[in-house]
Amino acid sequence: MRALEIPDKGYSRHFKFLKELDFAVPPPAEQKVIADTLDTLLAQVDSTKARLERIPEILKRFRQSVLAAAVSGRLTEEWRNSQRLTDWLKTNLGELVDKVEAGKNLKCIEVPPNKNEYGIIKISAVTWGVYDEDQSKTLPDKNQFLETRRIKIGDFLISRANTIELLGNPVIVHKVTRNLMLSDKVLRLQMNDEDKRWVDMFLRSIAGRKEVQDRSTGNQMSMRNIGQKALLQIPIPKPSYEEQTEIVRRVDQLFAYADTVERQVNSALERVNQLTQSILSKAFRGELTAQWRADNPELISGDNSAEALLERIQAERAAQAPKKRTRKKATT
Repeated sequence: MRALEIPDKGYSRHFKFLKELDFAVPPPAEQKVIADTLDTLLAQVDSTKARLERIPEILKRFRQSVLAAAVSGRLTEEWRNSQRLTDWLKTNLGELVDKVEAGKNLKCIEVPPNKNEYGIIKISAVTWGVYDEDQSKTLPDKNQFLETRRIKIGDFLISRANTIELLGNPVIVHKVTRNLMLSDKVLRLQMNDEDKRWVDMFLRSIAGRKEVQDRSTGNQMSMRNIGQKALLQIPIPKPSYEEQTEIVRRVDQLFAYADTVERQVNSALERVNQLTQSILSKAFRGELTAQWRADNPELISGDNSAEALLERIQAERAAQAPKKRTRKKATT
């Protein structure tokens, strides 16, 4: 390859930096090989990336299938029969919940509180299946904080207002590092610890989501509501505590597998996103065609060389350049 120098003439002052750049120019035959190789490799990269990007949706459907099998009894059907356990009971959420608590709607500073400050959680803190205390805002006066509404480890929280897709999403709090309390749009359901995971799985399943959505109110699709009475009337199947424990164990195991796959996919996507730049770098350094040059010396020498190509380019430019007019001297 030979470096191509950019001439000074014909370029705006805004692009003066271009003439300081050196471009490696391979012979014409090698340029075609590079282009064909890039087309093939980059198409493979795009195809791989497209397949990887479809996997999260597949995993989402897998998790929903696991929940559907769990709350319908299919996941533990053989195990239940072998244990000779009783059939599932038909009940409603109100029979499992001892008390419902809500917070207040207070004017706050729209940033999460520091360690020694107090705040209120937002709806988004309970939206995505994991309690996120960063989704909170700071109370201007700590005296407004209600200790009876403080978020604690083990709390079962659920949104009573959100978009139709996210309304009624539950979380179980596993970690607390900030002084936060309930908001008016987030409810705390008090129930036996043994029932929390079961209720959480049911409300996140397709069957549970449908029950929540069917009981929601509001004219706008951007924000829907579900009242406490309607929430507690949701019918929910109830297996024995022995079977609930087995269901939770199996669901956790399958979800952990899905989480592992998702982490591997994200890592692979990161590498694939870097691969395009890596391939282009190798192409412009001549590494993609090193063996081709060794196998085809006659195609990169003489009239086929990069030097000959540059001479032809410069000759064509010179031929196309406008000729300067010479002024005639005035006669006296």
